[in-house]
Amino acid sequence: MIQLKYPLFWLLSGWVFVIAVIFVSVSPIVEFAAFNVNWEDKTLHAVTYFLLMIWFSGLYKRRHQVVVAVFVMALGFFLEMIQLRLPYRYFEPADLVANGIGVLAGLGLSLWLLAGWCQRIEGRLRYHA
Repeated sequence: MIQLKYPLFWLLSGWVFVIAVIFVSVSPIVEFAAFNVNWEDKTLHAVTYFLLMIWFSGLYKRRHQVVVAVFVMALGFFLEMIQLRLPYRYFEPADLVANGIGVLAGLGLSLWLLAGWCQRIEGRLRYHA
């Protein structure tokens, strides 16, 4: 993890986001039709995993971004495997593809521009405080 003034804030905020993704992924409250390619659902998957990738890219150096991407993709894979075993949720390969598109887009942006963004925000806050 990079040197941060408020590492606990950034890390806990990210984990709250992860817990929310887990809850929505396994909750019976949010249901979609089985194997129906719903573009809004796929867009939501891609945006969610893009944001997860971007969030956690702010906590680690550029050289660790691929590891972050692997963990975010693993989260998506394991949640789909859990959905496979739930009677009220469905495994959808298209969800894995959408997750992957989001992670790869986030990885590209983090490698190019956003790695360590939390540190830059903290630096700006110190000058304005």
